[in-house]
Amino acid sequence: MKEREGRMAQFEIFVPATPPAQAADVVVLLEADSWLGALRAGVARIGGRHAANVLCDVRPGGVIHVTDPETGRAFRIQELPEAAVRPARTPPPGSPPAPARPRRPARDEVTEKLPLPGAPRRGGTPQAQPLPPRRPPAPIGREPAPRSAAGAAQLADLARRAAALPGKGAEAGGGLGALLDLALEQTGCEAGSVFLLRPGERELSFAVARGPAAEAILRRGVRVPLGAGVVGFCVQENVALAVSDVRQDPRFDDAVARAAGYEARSLLCTPIARGGRVLGAIEVMNKRGGELFDQQDVAVLALLAEHAAARLA
Repeated sequence: MKEREGRMAQFEIFVPATPPAQAADVVVLLEADSWLGALRAGVARIGGRHAANVLCDVRPGGVIHVTDPETGRAFRIQELPEAAVRPARTPPPGSPPAPARPRRPARDEVTEKLPLPGAPRRGGTPQAQPLPPRRPPAPIGREPAPRSAAGAAQLADLARRAAALPGKGAEAGGGLGALLDLALEQTGCEAGSVFLLRPGERELSFAVARGPAAEAILRRGVRVPLGAGVVGFCVQENVALAVSDVRQDPRFDDAVARAAGYEARSLLCTPIARGGRVLGAIEVMNKRGGELFDQQDVAVLALLAEHAAARLA
């Protein structure tokens, strides 16, 4: 999603109740330059800890459902229409304050105020009639996926293959390319890149790229500022981020795909970090078959990022 021309966009973050930790639904309204800024605030709101992995599913109309797969916590990001956030007129001096207008809740938040069973009606006796059925709220986020033996076996095999790859330190370029090839193979993606963050710099540079636009990216010497696009967000926040079908939202903007002239349909990015310092990131794009990235894909890329960090240390 792009910033509105001349002003910050306003977003609504809806966090459904998760008793007993959070007894009621929470709605947060905030201004941000993009949906990633709203995501940062939402992750902090559901936290209590720093979320390491985040799955983002883009729904029709640009609504984004965000899930922390480790805890199952989820929230929804929705950009508010410009008419809904138009600044109020300043009343003339001395005029009485206007009554506060209640915000109209989103459809998922609407609840009917129904009488309790057996409650007396006005001027009558208690009624024993059953309450009309209430439509359940639309689900937000993904259901937690149980860990499988097959997934564990895949990661164990991948760890052995990654450890056997050549390249370390000064020869890390070759090793990083082989790790990226493994990432594309294991996640079933069309393209990918490895980015490096040099000490003291505020921009990411491409170390390796694969896919239809790889040569163009490396030839142009594209650099990505921290905080820009998905990869800039992941490095700045030190969080892995999977974004599903971004074609559902025409406002979606990714710095890397735009610079390469390459259509991004889905993205998965994880930081390369060691000892609390972020050294870069691995990003894969466009999962074949239109499938969503899942927690296993995130685990695969996280494992390969650990091996990349060991080669760069």
